[in-house]
Amino acid sequence: MKRGITIKDIAKKLNMSISTVSKALNNDATISMLTKERVQEMAKRVNYVPNEAARNFKLSKTYTVGLIIPDLLDQFFVLAINGVEEIAEQEKYNVILAQSHEDVAKEEKIMKVMIRNRVDGVIAVITKNTVDMQLFQHLESMGIPIVFIAREPSDKAFNYVITKNEEGSFLATEVLIKNGHKRIAHIMGPTSLHTSSVRLQGYKNALEKYGLPFDESLVKEVDFSQKDSAKAMEKLVSLASPPTAVNTFKTYIALDAIEYLRKNQPDLVDKIEFVGFGNLPMLHYLDHKPIASIEENSYEMGEEAAKLLFKMIQEIDLPPENPVHHEVNCKLVMH
Repeated sequence: MKRGITIKDIAKKLNMSISTVSKALNNDATISMLTKERVQEMAKRVNYVPNEAARNFKLSKTYTVGLIIPDLLDQFFVLAINGVEEIAEQEKYNVILAQSHEDVAKEEKIMKVMIRNRVDGVIAVITKNTVDMQLFQHLESMGIPIVFIAREPSDKAFNYVITKNEEGSFLATEVLIKNGHKRIAHIMGPTSLHTSSVRLQGYKNALEKYGLPFDESLVKEVDFSQKDSAKAMEKLVSLASPPTAVNTFKTYIALDAIEYLRKNQPDLVDKIEFVGFGNLPMLHYLDHKPIASIEENSYEMGEEAAKLLFKMIQEIDLPPENPVHHEVNCKLVMH
């Protein structure tokens, strides 16, 4: 669904600041008559409808930002939270934290709570099933900026901060190839997530570079649940020519797969090597763990997302046209 015309759109068309357009539409005495006429003429031409809720939001600030993540038990997201809070504290802002538990309905409820609580901006990790971006578009039309983090939204009109997913998946596959593996599987995330297809491409790129054939039977999709990851691993080891190594969408999937082997195929635990996204602190305490992880720098992601959000809130140092798509560097960490 196409979103309505906003003050931001008018500002872009006239090459003016958002604040100037807002003041002109509200007949502010500090704005020249010529500027007011230009803005009002453009508003009429593009069928701009004033959003009273947005106007109310502009009258005052609550000095709070919303942060939506899928799961607090995931150490990756906890590190991202720390990064957001670090910047928020510097800006003297409070953070309202909420978990979607990968549930679209809960995500929608949380968004409505954020609106009722008059947050000045939102940082969000979309759920694995989020496709309809209408509510997020509505949020921006009300004058509440939003920055997505970790998972790239399907709508490229939004601002987001992610890691270099394709490069990271390439590195994860490459290290397994250099360890002598020729049958390397990939356990990918849900196809509804754009990040899943990007990481799959990185896996394919590494195979191609080193002359290994792509075998579709070695790619399994999971929904992030322990049960689904175990089922994927069961299918892989049941193949006539099973893999000797696995590149996983995230380290938690690798740990679930290793746990399946430990319980059901203990003879394979030390024979199949894993690499996953997410250099989790807990890995230092485990006996059976991936040989390496892709460090996504989620703390830095949180910092960068917060810095971008506060620029949007304060309307400073932002490019006038294109949304910001920032990719944080990742690296391979051996265990």
